[in-house]
Amino acid sequence: MRSFGFPGVGLVILLISPLSTPIVAQEPDPGPEREVVAVAQTFLSALSAADTATLADLLAPEAMIYSVREGSDGPALGVVTRAAFLESLGGEDQNLLERMWSPTVQVQDLVAMVWTPYDFHLNGEFSHCGIDVFTMLKGGKGWQVASITYNVVREGCPPSPLGPPGRSVI
Repeated sequence: MRSFGFPGVGLVILLISPLSTPIVAQEPDPGPEREVVAVAQTFLSALSAADTATLADLLAPEAMIYSVREGSDGPALGVVTRAAFLESLGGEDQNLLERMWSPTVQVQDLVAMVWTPYDFHLNGEFSHCGIDVFTMLKGGKGWQVASITYNVVREGCPPSPLGPPGRSVI
């Protein structure tokens, strides 16, 4: 090895060269995105099972549910409190199934949003489709749903990529 006329320079170059390895950019941690999608999926599974205990744990104390559907006089906005939503699930003997797929997820710090197409089946029959938007906040109990906004589309729904009810894949 050449010393370039300076004693010990070759040794310094050898010692420095491992430090000059290229730095590879790391992908952002997908953990929070997976977590909020799991909360949305758990919410829909609990809804389908009428599991009000799980739904109560997933919903923030002041959570609200908003819906938009076509009415006879145009679009109608529905608003339901957390308590009224949970009460609406108790006592009815209905078979509900709501499935989601292809979620779009945004997370920044303690705020997250999941935007996902869904289909809804009632007593084994297709009812409607639309978009669910879950807004979530992260606190002491982890990610909780602060609000859900969804639309109800009864006609012209594209076929679900999940196929017929009986399987659920995100």
